[in-house]
Amino acid sequence: MRLTTLSLTAAILGAASLAPSSAAASVTQKEAELKVAEDFGVEVLSKRTRAGDIDGRAVWFLTVMNPGGTSNGAFQVNTLAVDRKTGKLVPAFRHRSSGYDLPGAVRLDDQSNVRPDMSGSRPWR
Repeated sequence: MRLTTLSLTAAILGAASLAPSSAAASVTQKEAELKVAEDFGVEVLSKRTRAGDIDGRAVWFLTVMNPGGTSNGAFQVNTLAVDRKTGKLVPAFRHRSSGYDLPGAVRLDDQSNVRPDMSGSRPWR
């Protein structure tokens, strides 16, 4: 019985070592560019692609351009974030404990836009 358990444990450990690790399953820059171009019908500006991170998550920042045409979005340029581990887009809209967050958004709890001569905490513009 003990020999069978030992053999089974060795087989499981051997199979686990053959399985691809999460580090090996990462998405290369070229793979991310090709997938985004194919999925969204945009041109990826490869010279503008760079590695980065969002909230501790490793991402590729891809700068993409819409194709030309007669629409208002023709030649529009955007930056998309692609998770380097999964290959999925990282949304710009993220939920936080105090609500949500958008890149470059003004936070309402920031007191830098409160006029000093007002006793309340109303924002002014």
